[in-house]
Amino acid sequence: MRQYACATALVMFGLSTVPSHSVHAAPSVQAYALSAGGESILGSEGGGFSCATFGPDSRTANFQGVYQVGLPTSGPCGVGVDARSASAASGAVSVSSTLAVGFGSSVDPRAFVGQSTGRAGFGNLGVRADATYSGSVDAFTVIGAQAFGQQTESMTFNGGIGSGFFQPTFTIDGTLFNVGRADSQLAFFYSVGSGPGLLGFRIQNTRGDITYYGPSGYVPSFAGMSLTGDLVNGLTVAGSTTFTLNIPIAFGAATDITYALWAGTLPSSSVGLLTPSGGAVDFDSTVKLTGINVVGADGQPLDAFTITSGSGTLYDRNGVTASVPEPRTLVLMLLGLLGLTLARSRRSF
Repeated sequence: MRQYACATALVMFGLSTVPSHSVHAAPSVQAYALSAGGESILGSEGGGFSCATFGPDSRTANFQGVYQVGLPTSGPCGVGVDARSASAASGAVSVSSTLAVGFGSSVDPRAFVGQSTGRAGFGNLGVRADATYSGSVDAFTVIGAQAFGQQTESMTFNGGIGSGFFQPTFTIDGTLFNVGRADSQLAFFYSVGSGPGLLGFRIQNTRGDITYYGPSGYVPSFAGMSLTGDLVNGLTVAGSTTFTLNIPIAFGAATDITYALWAGTLPSSSVGLLTPSGGAVDFDSTVKLTGINVVGADGQPLDAFTITSGSGTLYDRNGVTASVPEPRTLVLMLLGLLGLTLARSRRSF
């Protein structure tokens, strides 16, 4: 099984950000999903030692320190891959991937089934990654599912003077299930301007070793989430919880803020187990921005503040309020209202 994961660090991934604070990133939403399974066939792409090296999907190169499928760098190499991605400057995007593949030999049959979904809207991200595997593994086995949803927003905060803090609260709910030999992970990252990506929240199950990481660091568990099951039949972390970030801002100046939600599950050998190895990270309905505080230079929350966004999304103390229609959409709405008015006028004569 090929996978890429490293020890926890605060700086977890790098984002494609603007080079200076004088130029700001355009608002955008991105979604990605991948399912991959098979055996990399040595020498099948150009001969020699081709198909012997592995690396992350180029579309996930910004994500590091996560459980991620390693793909053959020489080409498909006989590995089945279903990968989808989408992006937009406004609205929301969603993609899904699915793959079922059998490989190996009659004396060593192997079977993989994977599904994944990535979804992104402003203030609303969702991911899902499910994978099961039966059979043995070796150095050329590629199996796993992964997904991300990501948004970049330009936000200008008004109501204070000088510097302060933006404190967004996110509600996150779903389930993370593992059985057999599998590594599964849900992770939330954020970055400000051209700064590094920071880990804000994570639930991770490494073959039965479960860890929780929040804005304050490692914690024993998250309020509102419970752990059930056992190592033989599977362990499930499920429920709903919230977390709050503390992001420095300058009042009256646009600040580029990026959020990204990642899900990955990498099953391994099921030899000697009663069940296939697998994982299911299902947080497709979350993460949602459900609250906002803005703190002034004196450390006190502001009684009144406003936020202007580059995407036209409206924000208040409750998180996302609504989105302003795009100019083309607004024109169509006005034309529709005008036509309705004219039709009513004709009927009145």
